[in-house]
Amino acid sequence: MGAITFDTSAIFAAEMDARNPLAGFRQQFHIPPGPDGSPSVYLCGHSLGLQAKPARAYLEQELEAWAMLGVEAHFRGRHAWMPYHRLLTDYMAGIVGAKPVEVVVMNSLTVNLHLMMVSFYRPTPQRHKIVVEAGAFPSD
Repeated sequence: MGAITFDTSAIFAAEMDARNPLAGFRQQFHIPPGPDGSPSVYLCGHSLGLQAKPARAYLEQELEAWAMLGVEAHFRGRHAWMPYHRLLTDYMAGIVGAKPVEVVVMNSLTVNLHLMMVSFYRPTPQRHKIVVEAGAFPSD
């Protein structure tokens, strides 16, 4: 595969869009409207990306399992919750370029960041502060 020479013209952008093998995935997400009502360009970099169109149905399915099974939904039902980490391990390993034995899917971003902090943060009298930008996203 050869190097691509980029330019800033609208024609080049349209050509690149036409060659994009992932372009069809755009239709699978709800895209919030911009100020003028047209679809926005969504470049949000934190944990909440665009909503996949089937997300509502998936959530309602799990809420129904919770309603009908209560705590037993962890172990029974169409998608038992307890073993979800095993179901996602191979996929996540491929995404992050790791071996499945090196990956675990667990908790939430905020919980995992806190677990990492309590595991590795070792304050000393000289180094006892964590500096973060004022406008950081809460989980950051």
